[in-house]
Amino acid sequence: MTDDFQKKLDAYEKGELTGSELEQFEQELEKLESYQQYLEKKEPTLERPTSSFNDKKQRKILKRSKWKARFQTAGTALLMFLGVLIVTSILTAVYYSWGTPDRSEVFQNIIDHTLTVTQPDGHLGGTSVNAKTFFQMEATRDIRKRVGNETITVGDMKVNFLLSMMGFPEINDYGPKSQSHPTFFHPESHEQYGDSDWNQLEKLPEGTVASAYVSFDRLYGTNEVFQLLEGKDLDLSWLAVDTGPEALDDFHGGIIFDPIGFPSFPIWHEDDMIMTSRSEEKGFLFGRIIMEGRTSPDYEVGDETVLHDQFLKTLQFLEPHEKKANQIARNRLNLSEKLEYFEKAGIAHYGVVLTGPTKEILALQEEPWIANVQVDEVTFWNWHHFDY
Repeated sequence: MTDDFQKKLDAYEKGELTGSELEQFEQELEKLESYQQYLEKKEPTLERPTSSFNDKKQRKILKRSKWKARFQTAGTALLMFLGVLIVTSILTAVYYSWGTPDRSEVFQNIIDHTLTVTQPDGHLGGTSVNAKTFFQMEATRDIRKRVGNETITVGDMKVNFLLSMMGFPEINDYGPKSQSHPTFFHPESHEQYGDSDWNQLEKLPEGTVASAYVSFDRLYGTNEVFQLLEGKDLDLSWLAVDTGPEALDDFHGGIIFDPIGFPSFPIWHEDDMIMTSRSEEKGFLFGRIIMEGRTSPDYEVGDETVLHDQFLKTLQFLEPHEKKANQIARNRLNLSEKLEYFEKAGIAHYGVVLTGPTKEILALQEEPWIANVQVDEVTFWNWHHFDY
């Protein structure tokens, strides 16, 4: 409505319009009244399309709003998840790297040292760790055996950690592996020794190497063992250690299914290493990079004192972590009892694991100190001479 029309309407209502001006305004009002009547007749048909259009538009707007809300919710949830993931990843890394030595290194050492003292080839290889999210860490390592001069992979192990709680180790066996696991026989048991594998060794060809579990006729000291093997073309891999009364458990009948012992070289620990070099360099942005070179202490092959000290040090390291060590060894180690026994009785051996030419192992049949031999693995010739 224009201002001019509004003024004329006000004047008309007050009776101020006269003459032709009044006549023209009344004609204009008649036109507006006819327009109004026409629109009122058309209103039912006009409302439906308008209403339908409005409904469709409203549904479209509502649908768009719902999807927009869903995307916003999903985006918020994704951002929250990524935030939690980043935060827990940082906290997980901090948790496992805390301390000196840090937790991941301690858990690595528990696995490595347990296998070293409970498995004749447990010292071969090392454990690697990978910190994950949500306070988890995975430790993995290959399981290896030495036959002659060759190290073969016969399986792998995976151990999962949640904070400091260790899961049960998952072990997968593959590759060349004996059907039956060889065992030792304790010389002080009153049971008759099992059959030796001399016949099996006799049938093996000249150009082969083997690894074997050798049981003694009595207990021998560490120096004595090295002397017995002096001049023989064989490699001493591992020395089984007598643990006293538990080795003579009547249930096992003198058969040692779960031996404990140490390799023919010292089990060195991080704090045994001697620093040989140290240098500092300026970092790329800030700070300094420190590089250190370390080496193990001097060791003379067969040094009984060093071998014993490092073996006992390893058991003392494992003692406060015995629950984890038991899971890895799949056996109750009873470390405190063993350490107490070694302190009183000393360290002696009822058997060793040897590797070398098959015919050299067969030649031990003539040795009076050999009570039993069981073959572990055999492979093609790969031998080089070792002296003790």
